[in-house]
Amino acid sequence: MSDLNNNEKVFNLLNESGTNWSANKIPLMAFNESEGMLSTESFGMFNSVNNQWLGTVGTQYTAMQNSDLAEIIVELQEVFGGDIQGGTLQDGKRIYYQNTLADEHINNDTLKRNITCLNSHNGSSAIGFGSTNTVISCANTFHMALRDLKKFRHTANSSERLKLAVADFKLAMSSDQHLMDTFKRMADVKIDKPIIGEMISNLFGVNPSDTVKDISTRKINQLNRFNEALSSEIAEKGQTIWGLFNGVTYYTNHLEVSDKHKDHIMIGGGYKKNLKAYDLLSEYTISKTPLVHSMA
Repeated sequence: MSDLNNNEKVFNLLNESGTNWSANKIPLMAFNESEGMLSTESFGMFNSVNNQWLGTVGTQYTAMQNSDLAEIIVELQEVFGGDIQGGTLQDGKRIYYQNTLADEHINNDTLKRNITCLNSHNGSSAIGFGSTNTVISCANTFHMALRDLKKFRHTANSSERLKLAVADFKLAMSSDQHLMDTFKRMADVKIDKPIIGEMISNLFGVNPSDTVKDISTRKINQLNRFNEALSSEIAEKGQTIWGLFNGVTYYTNHLEVSDKHKDHIMIGGGYKKNLKAYDLLSEYTISKTPLVHSMA
């Protein structure tokens, strides 16, 4: 049990996550040679520490400051337990905090689980919870956005914010458990050639009837790397939908990009590919074995 009070926990979370700064909303001006400086209805969002531009927003945009969101995350920890951590994405345009859940086990794999809260400082998205899990054996991370906290940003009362956060955190945990149930079902379903072909077509836009002449060199290189990942994961996890899904997440985590890993997996192209794969394979899995959702 930590001896730190909540203010100290918030301070530590902000410092350790690199989010100990404010998002300042500053009016943007336009310059006209004949009339000089002109006012606009646009505002720039800037990092208070390094003046990094985070985005441009309108008059009605209300910033949710990192310190306010971190306070809620610390209070959620008091209710649900676990550890907390965080970080930045896109050079601070988005930030995230995470509360850990208990590990899950699928066959011989251990999954580290987190409920992730994402916030943007450029008006690109609402505050929202997500499920983030990492398969330890291969360091494959899969993030799924679960729920937007649509009223959260504009709720001024801190106690009301906490009530909203607690209710939505419970829903996020239930959704995460549903995800774990689906993964376990995936581990029981064997793969066949049609689902592999459909997966490749879904992710890379390549049809089974395409010949080498129909596919660009860049696409061929991508397919070769994906096939390497798939062969490796199936050899380790078995010829199952779980093995196929991990072939996708290994590719997106380790072979598709060389830097900005978290950006790619949580909000970028890797996130989109992983979600496409999950949607396709979970539907396929359920069609083979009806999903029974275990209560959290």
